[in-house]
Amino acid sequence: MSPRAAWRLERFGFEVYDYAAGKVDWLAAGLPTMRAEPSERRALERADLNPTTCSPEAAVGTISATVLVVNEQRVLLGRVPPGDYPPTTRAEQLMEPGPQTVRAHEPLDALVERMSKRGVEEIVVTTPEGRLLGVVRRP
Repeated sequence: MSPRAAWRLERFGFEVYDYAAGKVDWLAAGLPTMRAEPSERRALERADLNPTTCSPEAAVGTISATVLVVNEQRVLLGRVPPGDYPPTTRAEQLMEPGPQTVRAHEPLDALVERMSKRGVEEIVVTTPEGRLLGVVRRP
């Protein structure tokens, strides 16, 4: 059906693209959507979209909250827990690799419930490619 719909939209003057990866990938990447009816909230709606980040080469001193380590494309590499570190220590020397992540379209209520049961205070939201979108913190 989508090729026919695309053809009709093109005939009306719209520029049309075929997003082969599909709707779930679009949602998981945190890209915008429109909903006809109210639906359950998603993880990205509750996420802090500007968490503290640094590069692997960044010098880390005293930090009071988790710092996420990302590369130049914002791919999540790890995290540095709060602590008092020598000022010349690089983030990559301290980071815990591979923190657990969720996708942007994860149902928020179920996520918060899971976090509560497991005693998890915060969880990182990434795209399917591992790019940082934000952090959901438990209320």
